[in-house]
Amino acid sequence: MVRLIPGVLLVALTGWAHGADSVPMPPPDQPDLAAHTLVVYNRADPDSQPLAEFYAKARSIPTDRVVGLDCPVTEEIPRAEYEAKIKKPLEDLFATRGWMKRTENFLSNPILGIESSVPVQQSVENPIWIMVLMRGIPLKIADDPAILAPDNLMSQLRANAAAVDSELALLPITGLPLYGLIANPYFADKRIRPFSSFFANYLIMVCRLDAPTPAMVRRMIQDAVETEKTELTGRAYFDIRSIEKKEDPYWLGDNWIERSALLFQARGFDVEIDRRPEVASKLAPWDQIAFYAGWYTGDFRGPFEKTSTRFRRGAIAYHIHSFSAETVRSETKNWVGPLLTHGATATMGAVYEPYLRFTPDVSLFVSSLLSGLSFAESAYQSQLALSWMVTFVGDPLYRPFPRNFYENLDAAQTANTPDLPWLRLRKTRLLANAGSLSETRTSVNKLLEDYPKNEMILEGAADIYRDLNEKKEASHLYEEALDLVGDQEPRDRLRLLMKSADLARRDDKTKTAMDFYEKTMKEFPDASKELGLGDRALAYASGEGMADLPPSLAKYKKDVEEAQIAAAVAKASSQPPAQNKPEATPADQAAVAKAAAAPRPALTDPSLKSSTTNSPTP
Repeated sequence: MVRLIPGVLLVALTGWAHGADSVPMPPPDQPDLAAHTLVVYNRADPDSQPLAEFYAKARSIPTDRVVGLDCPVTEEIPRAEYEAKIKKPLEDLFATRGWMKRTENFLSNPILGIESSVPVQQSVENPIWIMVLMRGIPLKIADDPAILAPDNLMSQLRANAAAVDSELALLPITGLPLYGLIANPYFADKRIRPFSSFFANYLIMVCRLDAPTPAMVRRMIQDAVETEKTELTGRAYFDIRSIEKKEDPYWLGDNWIERSALLFQARGFDVEIDRRPEVASKLAPWDQIAFYAGWYTGDFRGPFEKTSTRFRRGAIAYHIHSFSAETVRSETKNWVGPLLTHGATATMGAVYEPYLRFTPDVSLFVSSLLSGLSFAESAYQSQLALSWMVTFVGDPLYRPFPRNFYENLDAAQTANTPDLPWLRLRKTRLLANAGSLSETRTSVNKLLEDYPKNEMILEGAADIYRDLNEKKEASHLYEEALDLVGDQEPRDRLRLLMKSADLARRDDKTKTAMDFYEKTMKEFPDASKELGLGDRALAYASGEGMADLPPSLAKYKKDVEEAQIAAAVAKASSQPPAQNKPEATPADQAAVAKAAAAPRPALTDPSLKSSTTNSPTP
């Protein structure tokens, strides 16, 4: 397995780091990003132009902002071909239409890993803030060995390979080197802010609408537009590796994901965190997924593989891995394509080895989304470096949380949309988060009255009471939900049985807990093993001093003991697997940490000094 290379904690660009430690409110007076959007398609791909026109119509983008290029249809292209057939035609277009006016400037420390000023030609006026690359435009630029980086730049950062999106993002500036990473001036660190004309003189937010099939691209566009009529609803799932030591270089990735979970939880979402070191099991009873973030395996795995597992319309999903976007047009390889195939609306990933510190900070991405910003703004606020390896795949204008929550709730109630039960349940969780038990009870009772035979409402209400330590009410609602589900929905039944067993343990009801464990082990033996439920039950029985185990659990204990003996024998005779791609070394980790800590460009924008936007730190 190829590993990402971690770095240090966030380092703010000069003058950017201040603000409170709470989720920001939606920014006022959001700009009309569609009016600043350019759509680019490939004339050589017969599906590319129709997709571009479909998107432009869906987002009311003028037809003169839809342009075609003549470039290869392959996902990877040489650097020279990128320069000749993608970058230069776009620069000529900008010049012809008078979009880009540049002047001489010096950028201080723009190259991560080298402290020096660089003379450049930089935009002083640029109306194009977002560029959408339609399916058919190449994905990545191959490394060119003829382009040499200076000797004082660490070896890990000398590559000139890049995602096409990330390279085009720097179109407003000419004169930057082709090697290494360029610091992203829009990187948020602690301050979330909407994009503006100031930042448009440094970069263009380039995203792509790409997927394994043209039909998926159309579905992604439609789902984004429809979701915005209210907002993204469903459950949020997170998969961490439980790295506890902060000095572990991989702790950073876990911290990003855990902070993201806290942000969703604070906003009233049903949140589940898989804390086992391995990737979440295929048998985990995940469903109605609105958001997913996890790591770390190269191949698409987990609950999404099952056809019964459903992404909600508008869902956003991201799996951290060095080559998660090595291709975006395969339904089975890596992560980006399979996630879109299984129903996600937007995602992101790395086309080549990016090193962990230079992948998106998931917590900044989530904080920006929850603040009401678009997918493009949230993505670029979370990305420390440009001219590097990350691609953002989805509608850049998509705002999953386009208005204040209560405005969205009112809109859903007026239209009586299918999202309404989810929104009302979220309102009840917000009341519970605020510590108002009486208001929470009233809200739960009204939900149960309005949706008397709704399994999702029953389970959600039980979860709320469980978290408030109201165990009797929670137990009753879980039982009612189990009776309603019966055997018709095995995934939901498994989830409810697991929650019931856990609640009985918390309530010190040993026999009840063991009955639920036994029932779960009997009905779902494979899932119980995969999800660690059998081990949990054995540990609980041991702690309670139970000598006589129920039949299914006793059999499981015997199977585990035999498997442990067999595994020990196999390990003694096995050889370590061959590495398909080079493994990162501790020296790589130290070098990347040094680069991430280097000084950044100092930007001056009077409008930023008066910002009162809060910090995304949970």
